[in-house]
Amino acid sequence: MNKFVPMAGWLSLILGFAALFFYIVLPDLKTLILSFTAISISNGIFYLVAEGRHIKEFFSTRSALHGTNAVILTSVFLGILIFTNLLVHRHKHRFDFTEGNLFTLAPQTKKFIADLPREVKLTAFYQIETPEKIAFTNLISGYLEETDKIEITYVDPDKNPAVTKQYGITTYGTIVLESGTKETKIQNASEENLTNALLKVTRDEQKVIYFLEGHGESQIESMENEGYQTAKKNLEQDGFIVKPLLLLQTGEVPEDAATLVVAGPKKPLLTEELNSIQSYLNKGGAVMMLIDPKAKSGLDEFLKNWGIQLGGDIVIDPMSKLFGGDFAAPVVNQYTVHDITSEFVLATIFPIIQSVRSIPNSNIETVELLKTSGNSWGESDFESGTVKFDAETDLKGPVPVAVVATKSLEEKEAHKVEEGETHDHSHSQPKATLIVIGDSDFSNNRYSNFSGNGDFFLNTVSWLAEEENLISI
Repeated sequence: MNKFVPMAGWLSLILGFAALFFYIVLPDLKTLILSFTAISISNGIFYLVAEGRHIKEFFSTRSALHGTNAVILTSVFLGILIFTNLLVHRHKHRFDFTEGNLFTLAPQTKKFIADLPREVKLTAFYQIETPEKIAFTNLISGYLEETDKIEITYVDPDKNPAVTKQYGITTYGTIVLESGTKETKIQNASEENLTNALLKVTRDEQKVIYFLEGHGESQIESMENEGYQTAKKNLEQDGFIVKPLLLLQTGEVPEDAATLVVAGPKKPLLTEELNSIQSYLNKGGAVMMLIDPKAKSGLDEFLKNWGIQLGGDIVIDPMSKLFGGDFAAPVVNQYTVHDITSEFVLATIFPIIQSVRSIPNSNIETVELLKTSGNSWGESDFESGTVKFDAETDLKGPVPVAVVATKSLEEKEAHKVEEGETHDHSHSQPKATLIVIGDSDFSNNRYSNFSGNGDFFLNTVSWLAEEENLISI
């Protein structure tokens, strides 16, 4: 039996270190870790009992005492190393010392990744150790810190042609994302398109954004400067379905409308159309209206019922000259605290915009979302050719140019939303939402890429459609 005693001692040490290793590296293997720990402890006790007399005699010698001190010091040092290693593995954190925090994820991204609803498999097709692969590795590392629901596999297209062909890959740097039955591909991964791709494959539905037509609105298929094709493509890139809507034909806003956008009407909407929009709002709908100065949209009375008043003026801001713009193209870089503009730091530039103010309405909650600088004013007599502030007729800055209005639904209408009898756009506390901005040009093909214009438009639509995770990064 004595020959088994040393084996028990060594087995106790080996299994003890093995249990510690798996606890640090693979903590999910709880059964294996507990088994190794139990066997290690039992063998250790057996060894100490069997060799108790010899151990006592050994430690009574002078050399053993010196050796014991060395062992204790070594054990303490090893313990510190093991504890530090444990902290590193169990509480991973990257430190970003680059200028501008290039590898630090935006708060919106971190929030979304932390709440990722299900597992996602990423297959990245890169050649070995190219600059593009290194950049992507740095990017995806930030995501892996926030969740354990992302699995990443790297494939070299040159060395694995079969897998490359299976996924239909024709370009280096393609990332394939799979979750459940959904799949999407992106190239030249950035934080924004990677996050939106993750949202696309984990979202159970694609929401529909409708753009009203029939009154001279900007067209979503138009490639002209005044068109909205860029806005349409950006929305589709974010996973939305974008469709035109001619209320004169349909008679009502479709049931699947997450948001209705009215972009720059030049002719009045008919009473029947306004009634259809009002009905949609009463059922928990969300509408975004972009109304240009001097446009004959016929919406003034409709908007007053929502606690919103169009100024009918043109906002002048001499400070815009400092930004290289025109005095009639105000620059907004300070935003009212709101979910739409949370963490939004880019300036928005409005080529020509009118004031949009909130007015008292007991049933409506309003927020003046955007305001121009204190040096600006709402010019009421622009046609005279003399642009000068008149305290009696002009609106002194800061001038509000966008208003968010919300209305809690009546009990009857709220019940309809809960029963699913109406539109997909429903809230935890059912309400109707209307946003009015005094300009439509800022998000057309010509100006959409100016500063934060396109991002602000996408943020607003995403918030209305209750897709806050898609808010631009």
